[in-house]
Amino acid sequence: MFRKTIFKKIFLSFSVVIIIYTSIILFVTISQEYSQNRLELDKLNEMFLERESNIIDYRLDVSLNVVKLLSQQDVIVEFLEKNQFDYNTYSKLFNELTGNHFSNDQLGFNLAVLKDFGTDVTSSDGYFLFKDYMKFIHMDKNLEKLKGFMGSEGNNDLQCYDANDKLIIVHKIYYHQEKQNLYFFIVWEKKDLLMTNLPDENGIFGIVNESTLASTANRGENILSSFLPVENTHENQIVSRSLNDYDGYQKGSNAIPTINYLYITNVHKGIGLPIHTIKSIAIILFVLLLLGFILTTILSRKSYSPIEEIIKNIKSGEKKNNTEEYIKNELDYIISNIHDINKINKNLVQLQESSLSDLQENFLKNIIYENYDKQFIEKRLNLLQLDPFRDGGILAIVSMEGISEWESTLSEGNILTLRKKVLALFNDKDPNQKFISFPIDYQHFCLFFAEKNQHLILEMLNRMIHRIEQELGIEITFTLSQAFSSLIDLPEIFKSSFQLMEQKYSFIDTKCLCTSNVPLTPEKEYFYSVETESILINFMQKRDLKQAEKLIKEIVESNFREESMDIFSIYDFRNALINTLKRILNKFNLPFGDFLKENKALFFHLNSTDIEILKSTFIDIFNELMLLLGEKHSLKLSTVESVISYIQDNYTNDLSLGEVADHFQLSESYVSKLIKDHLKSSFKNYVNQLKVEKSKDLLKSGKYMVSEVGEMVGCKNVNTFIRIFKQYEGITPGKYVINKMAK
Repeated sequence: MFRKTIFKKIFLSFSVVIIIYTSIILFVTISQEYSQNRLELDKLNEMFLERESNIIDYRLDVSLNVVKLLSQQDVIVEFLEKNQFDYNTYSKLFNELTGNHFSNDQLGFNLAVLKDFGTDVTSSDGYFLFKDYMKFIHMDKNLEKLKGFMGSEGNNDLQCYDANDKLIIVHKIYYHQEKQNLYFFIVWEKKDLLMTNLPDENGIFGIVNESTLASTANRGENILSSFLPVENTHENQIVSRSLNDYDGYQKGSNAIPTINYLYITNVHKGIGLPIHTIKSIAIILFVLLLLGFILTTILSRKSYSPIEEIIKNIKSGEKKNNTEEYIKNELDYIISNIHDINKINKNLVQLQESSLSDLQENFLKNIIYENYDKQFIEKRLNLLQLDPFRDGGILAIVSMEGISEWESTLSEGNILTLRKKVLALFNDKDPNQKFISFPIDYQHFCLFFAEKNQHLILEMLNRMIHRIEQELGIEITFTLSQAFSSLIDLPEIFKSSFQLMEQKYSFIDTKCLCTSNVPLTPEKEYFYSVETESILINFMQKRDLKQAEKLIKEIVESNFREESMDIFSIYDFRNALINTLKRILNKFNLPFGDFLKENKALFFHLNSTDIEILKSTFIDIFNELMLLLGEKHSLKLSTVESVISYIQDNYTNDLSLGEVADHFQLSESYVSKLIKDHLKSSFKNYVNQLKVEKSKDLLKSGKYMVSEVGEMVGCKNVNTFIRIFKQYEGITPGKYVINKMAK
């Protein structure tokens, strides 16, 4: 009869969607894997640069410290005072230079001393004429730069030079008494200073300033030069940047500020996806495509099934005719029978319009919000079957949030179900009573009664309260309007009834509120300002309980006066004091509900309207509050002392904030706040201070190496220990030991 072209289109559409989603998943997976791989490689390169720079800095530090110690020797002063060659002085100087020759040779550097450019040189390798020594250390190509440095006005300066296979550090030291500079040459073998085993075999590691001083590159000097000049960095900061196909990682030297360490790696050769990752992605791609086409087939058949069913039903109820040969596909066939579908659609529209209760609810809401004029209301009343309410009635607003401010037992999640149950109980109790319900918000809804006898409606509501509270276990409050004679008056009646709901008072036993229940006096007959309340709360926070007690008595005595307070003012002032209680408890993170339960007997007396009872009750309640705050403060001090003692006993065990919190069964945030409030310092900072003070005592003893001291104070990684020590003392542990030894 016709071909299944729609089925083919559905199958093709699903296939395209599956392929697109598979491509997106594949792209996201590869991108994330690539990004993760790149991130890991960056981290490895930065760790390598950090490690190597620390090693080289340590060696340079040692050589500079040796020069510093040497410069303070008596033989140096004697050397400066001799204007002519003196064998005895030069011999002493040579012995001083070669005294630690074995240690210096192990580290890979030699020392030399001279007075000025062109003067004789005394080195650990022997005595040299100036030019001979410059050739010996391959400095002959840097003589002009050296001459400029030696002739410069700066004192106590450093300069580094590239001398073929050597790195030369010239240290100028000025002697004030002799008014003369002395020049110390530190000669490093580059092969001893730089490592050749790099993470990336195509990488380049170098020591640079405005030019290259030393590098591991046999070739590729142009690559290294392309990253020059380097950027200025902060101490211990690693900066990375990309140039062409290379990534460069730069870190400044902590030993010599004028030099930087530079590590360059090839981006394309250094970053790629591992074979096992590519295989995993290929397997995932194959599985996704396979599942996709299986799902496509299943979904296409299911999507086509209703069309097939429609065609089958149409065919089963029609006679054969001669028009079938003109039908090209399924849609043409369905369109040819569209009149049946139109009939079904009309039935659906009628069914939708039959939802009368929803339409009535929306209509009444629009009247309340004054969206309809009188003519439109009159026109719609008959259509919505609201003729019994044309002449008004009585409006009741139901609140399911409880009669007391702290007795709300209802959650928003259950409000709709409870409202249905409440309405069902109304209908079950008096099915002949005509009313319409509609919601205001989650906790309030309206009952619109056609009955105008307020006494009858009030009697029914009072009967229902007991039953609702017994069967559903919730607190209910009603407000009941006066009878009104026209639906046009509904907006005004609703406003007055809802305002009445908002004026209900705590501890009032009345659960059905009418206009007659509310006092008419709106003026306050007491004085309790926001400023007075703030002063009281401030006394409580500062734990100045004597002043707080004095102020409470003044507030209560000056306001609770029999001759001037009516019932409305008593309720209003009482609620103001209760709100103050809540605010004070909230400042100390104490729940009002718990305080209410513990002092239930006292709060019961607040139902009284006797002035003297209310006076004494409020004074007693505030006294209980002050006792509670005093106990909490004492407990907090005891806890702080225990926490600090525990930290001092266990900080060498790599202690964490979580371990301290678990030990005392407290939250991490609470322990952190206790420490910060008491010590004016964070947990981490306090622990690090303890570690540094302990390590200083251990280093002074001279019995332990730096790494051993780090482990003894709870630092598993020696680099972490060095970083913490330097953060608090300004120097590394090694420098600290050298300084102590020098003293």
